[in-house]
Amino acid sequence: MKLNEQISRIKSVMGITESKMGEGIQMFVNQSLQYLKSLTDEMGLGEMDELEEIESVDKIKVTNVVTGEEPIVYVDIYVNSQRRDFDNVIATVEYEVGKYLPNVRVVVDNIIDNRTFGPGIDW
Repeated sequence: MKLNEQISRIKSVMGITESKMGEGIQMFVNQSLQYLKSLTDEMGLGEMDELEEIESVDKIKVTNVVTGEEPIVYVDIYVNSQRRDFDNVIATVEYEVGKYLPNVRVVVDNIIDNRTFGPGIDW
């Protein structure tokens, strides 16, 4: 039996819907971001780029989950800076979610700027 057939069978037996699955994945995404933010206290000057990347993210919201042989989780990243590359954050989220959903790929759908004032907004 193929992996996606097994997943479908398990989901139907357990009564798991796509929205419930998305809620569970959102919980793992939130925990991943919280874990990264807790690490920032220990970061030094050599890790300023990573620190800026983590501190730029206000929240990550799961917008869609596509299950299959390679599950894909689509996310929106809410930011508070002009930064647009979040490779370390996405890699950590993929790793943490991948513990529960093997071979998952996290795809950034949108980067949403939460700022109301600042570079790139007012000037």
